[in-house]
Amino acid sequence: MATINEKAIAEIGDIVTFERKNETWTGQVVPSGCTNSVVVDLRVMDKLPDRENASHLTCVNHKNYRIVSRSS
Repeated sequence: MATINEKAIAEIGDIVTFERKNETWTGQVVPSGCTNSVVVDLRVMDKLPDRENASHLTCVNHKNYRIVSRSS
């Protein structure tokens, strides 16, 4: 999966990837009030990774993700 070659902050609807627990996770950015991070919905993944809780949402700092697809 190619990444968008830019340093911009992800916007609502963008698809991002990030590393967590030695795995690559993918999700869609959803609305939140965060300023230093985005909230990501993991349900776009075919198989959800093992997580510490049952939520399909997770928070990712802006410096820790790559944008793979823009919503617009």
